[in-house]
Amino acid sequence: MTFTPPLISAATAGILIIMQTFLMLTVVRARRRNRQSLGDGGHQDLLVAVRRHGNFAENAAIFLVGFALLELAGGGRISLVVLCAAFVLGRISHAIGLSMPKTVNRFRVAGVLLTAIVGTALGVRLLLLGLSQL
Repeated sequence: MTFTPPLISAATAGILIIMQTFLMLTVVRARRRNRQSLGDGGHQDLLVAVRRHGNFAENAAIFLVGFALLELAGGGRISLVVLCAAFVLGRISHAIGLSMPKTVNRFRVAGVLLTAIVGTALGVRLLLLGLSQL
């Protein structure tokens, strides 16, 4: 068996790292503007920036591990590309939704739905791959 590097997962990781860095910088900017080193100090814009950044971090890492495992296990190239693309779009949509004055909006809902759909599909695929090898 020849090792094939997980290039789709690597490209997805690159996109997610750039997005995470951008969101981190929005937190830094809000902290500087509000002169707030720790916590949100009751500043709504800082709270929103921290939440956007944190929510992204909460999801990106575990999904990326799942994508890499699926790719390494031979889970299918086209379906992996679709899952990765849908996840990235979902996270972009969610971040946009959290940036809006009314945080319950179609962008945030779409982001949550895409993330949930991708998460369910990814989890089922990984479970089935694992069980098929027992």
